[in-house]
Amino acid sequence: MGTAHFMKDDDTRQSSASRRCRGPEGIGQQAAIAIEQGFGSGEGLCTVEEAQFLQNWLAREGRLIPEDDWHLLPLVENQTAEHEVRYRESDHRAVKRTWPGTFGLVPSRINGTWQPRPATPRAYLHRLALQNELFADEIVLEAGMIGSGPSMIIGQPAGGLSLVISQPWLDALDQDAPHPVEQELAPFLQKRGFEPLFGSFYGWLHESNRIVILDAKPDNFIATPEGILPIDLLMTEYEQAA
Repeated sequence: MGTAHFMKDDDTRQSSASRRCRGPEGIGQQAAIAIEQGFGSGEGLCTVEEAQFLQNWLAREGRLIPEDDWHLLPLVENQTAEHEVRYRESDHRAVKRTWPGTFGLVPSRINGTWQPRPATPRAYLHRLALQNELFADEIVLEAGMIGSGPSMIIGQPAGGLSLVISQPWLDALDQDAPHPVEQELAPFLQKRGFEPLFGSFYGWLHESNRIVILDAKPDNFIATPEGILPIDLLMTEYEQAA
């Protein structure tokens, strides 16, 4: 696991916030447990309630970082639906923050079909844990950040919470064609117990484990020298038959 600090790699200065962001291992699980302890089962809670609780918890843990630290990392992508992505050379990791006031997407069964929907912080953290478990990824929650821009949630004030995560940067076997072709994904997922989920958005179902994946299209995977590996998959567990 890499350490989480947001200063430039050639900059010997370290802000107090940067030092507080070292050692992210396990914080995703700790944050999920904190939310669970704070809200119990959490049924019916809205994103705003969970976000405020998590923001307070991150502040107590010394895990809220300033935007200035974030902007020191080189920008990779800022046009995705869920994250702004930057690169940290010191430990070769992709570092991502959710858009202010939002926490990615998760699958949800709506009118009998599985569709992406906005996630609460807890659902987002659980989704990351599933990717780690099923695909041997090493995603960690490193910190939180209060954005200076407007919230992406209608009706909410500016300055929404973003969660900052990181995962190993995947080096493509072919830099000119980093993603696998769609025909390669079916064997990859079927080998891991998933079957196509028809009538969904690039969906797959693991019936015995009761896990649904959406958005499993080629640009969410990298063809690496070690094989195909996922970047961002929308995942959830379900209780009843899909």
